[in-house]
Formats: sequence, structure tokens, C-alpha cells
Amino acid sequence: MTRRDQDQAKETQRRDMDTLQQENALLRETEERRALVLEAARRVALDILASRTGVEALRHIAEAARTIARARYVALGVARLDGQGLMEFVTAGLTREQEAAIERRPRGLGVLGLLLTRTEPLRIDNLEEHPASVGFPPNHPRMTSFLGVPIRRGEITLGSLYLTDKEDGSPFTEADEAAVQELGAHAAVAIHNLHMISRQRALVRGLIAAQEEERRAVAYDLHDGLTQFVMAAHAHLDSFRKSYEEGKGERAARELEQGLRYLKEAVIESRRLVNGLRSLALDDLGLAGALEQTFSEEKRRAGWVEAELIHNIAGKRFDKALETAVYRVAQEALTNVRKHAAATHVRLVLLERQGERPGHSQLTLEVRDWGRGFVPEEVGDTYNHVGLQGMIERVSLMGGSFEIQGVPGEGTTVRAIFPVLPAEL
Repeated sequence: MTRRDQDQAKETQRRDMDTLQQENALLRETEERRALVLEAARRVALDILASRTGVEALRHIAEAARTIARARYVALGVARLDGQGLMEFVTAGLTREQEAAIERRPRGLGVLGLLLTRTEPLRIDNLEEHPASVGFPPNHPRMTSFLGVPIRRGEITLGSLYLTDKEDGSPFTEADEAAVQELGAHAAVAIHNLHMISRQRALVRGLIAAQEEERRAVAYDLHDGLTQFVMAAHAHLDSFRKSYEEGKGERAARELEQGLRYLKEAVIESRRLVNGLRSLALDDLGLAGALEQTFSEEKRRAGWVEAELIHNIAGKRFDKALETAVYRVAQEALTNVRKHAAATHVRLVLLERQGERPGHSQLTLEVRDWGRGFVPEEVGDTYNHVGLQGMIERVSLMGGSFEIQGVPGEGTTVRAIFPVLPAEL
């Protein structure tokens, strides 16, 4: 072998060693990144079990992404449940002083908003030159290179990971992108948990509000209903006693008759209030029977000339919470008509129909009167103290929709749509 051949062989051996070292280095880096992802997943699982807010899990995700990609700054944005901007935004890499100095929090505009509409990652060499960029708020660090990774669960984008400025000044790579995407799968679990916590808190707030509204409604009914009848009965019976003692028989008879009439109304009103606290009719008669009974009682008390009840749920039972919600909304709407509408024509319609999704039905409740109506801008002042908020909360807690429409002199329509829950066996 000539000297030249020997030199070429040594050079080939050296290149092979370099290649092997590079492959080993890449393998070690890949293993290190995988270990970081698994450690982040473990921390997220512990945070989800221990945290009341879910935010700490997001912070660990952001820190893990910063370490994996060797980025200076990382942020994790959580999309709002309604899809309009961000509900949560956590950072890694900024000091507390730096973060406090930034005048306004991101709202999901510019490149951050763009990521919420994408299904694939986005790499940018110069962030400020991107067409979607809206610049930085005052006191925000300058950032150049950018890697954005959508966090998705199925077909839904839950949020995004935003990484800027690698520590060595180089652009982000495909390897960075792949590693952060793997981390994003664990972030999706943390964000889903955060959304569940948010929904639970909203439900609790709604339930508390509905309970408080019911208490106010009961107090209102006691003051303006039962108490008034009892006080009137007391006054007439007291007058009866005096007239009887004075020998005024004819007047005593009238006062006694009037007092007994008010006592009878008090008995009816007390039964209505007890029924309002917990409907025994729902347990015994089901939703259709309970509504028929309530509608008949309200018609008699209000003296409606034309009263229609239309439904297609005869003999059907639904989830107890759903039956209660529909019954209470109908009950409140009918009470409002009796007390405020000055109507003689009233109609209640409850129909089970096919929902938007195949195999899912919904209950549509509509209570309409042809009474005095209202000015839409004044509906809050007119109806809030008689349970409008309670109706809204009940429908919302069941995942339904609610609307109220009115025209002065033409009447009012209350409409609520509830997704149907099957009866528990």
C-alpha cells in the first residue's frame, strides 16, 4: 500500500469516527430530550393531582420546553373555552421583575393568535418581520427567532407553546420542533384538566347564584303573597270579633266570610310555596303531569281566558336534574306572566325534538303571553327580581340556551332549549 493510500485510509477512518461521534451525540441528545419529556409528564401528572388551579402543571411544561430546545424564553397560552383569545398565559425565562414590568398581558393577537388557528408548528427566523406580527408591548424583551407549536386534543386546538431565541443564537430546528410537539401532547392533558376545573368553578358559581336567587324569590313570595293574605285574614277576623261583641251581626258575618276567604288563599299560597321548594308532583306525575298541574293552578289563579298547554312527552321520564330544571323554568315563567303580564291569553309548549347531533334529542320549552310586553332595554330591571337570573342559571347549568323576547303591547316569549339526558335506571 502506497503512502497516499495509507493517508486516504486514515482520513476515511477519521471521518467515520467523526460520523459515529456525531451519531452518538445526536442519540444522547435525543435520549436526554426524551428523558426531559418523560420527567415533565411525571411532574404534570403530580401537579394535576395536587393542584387546585392547574397552572403549576403549565409552568412545568413551559420550563421543560425551554430546556429541551435550549430557548431563552418560552410561553404557554391556553385558549379560551369560547375560542376568543387566551384565558391563561404562563412564561419561563423571564424574571419576576421583567414580567411585572410588561404593561399588558397577551390577549391572543398577532403571531400568538395565528398559532391558535393552525394545526402545524410554525418556525420564524425573525419574528418582527412576519406579516402577522403586531410588535411588542412596552418593556417587553426583544425576541427574534420563534418556534410555535399548537397544542391539540383531537380536532380542537387547546393552546400553543411559544419559544423564542435559542441560547446559542441559531435558528430553531426540526429536532426542536419534534421534541416540543411530543411535549405538547402532555400539555394537552394539563390544559384539558384546567378547562375541567374552569367548568366546575363556573358550574359551582352558577349553582350558588341559582340558590341565592331562589331564596330571594321565596322571600319575595312570602312578603307579597302569603304574608299579605295572613295579615288581611287577621284584620278581618279581628274586625269580626269586635262586630260580634257589639252585636252587629250582619257586619260580623261579612268580616268572618272575608277573613275565611283570605285564609283559604293563604292555604293555597302556602301549598304553592312548598311545591316551589320541592315538587312532589314531579316525583309522582313526571314532567308532563307536573306541568299540567301547575299550568292548571296558574290559569285558575290568574283567570286566563285562553290558556293552551301543548307537549309531546306524555308518559316519558328524563334525568331528575333535567326534569327539575325544565319544571322550575316553566314555573317561574308562568308566575311572571300571572304577576306582571296582565294577559288573558297564554300558551306553554314543551316539545322533544331531534338535536343537532344524530342520536341526541333536546327539549324546547316556550312560554308565551299576549300581555303588556316590555321594552327590551328594560328587561333586566323588570324581571331580575322575579327570577330571570335564576332561569338563566338553571338553563346554563344544564348546558342549554335561553332567550327572552318582548314587544310593548304585544306580549313576551320565554324560550329555553335543554339537551336531553336519559332517565337514570
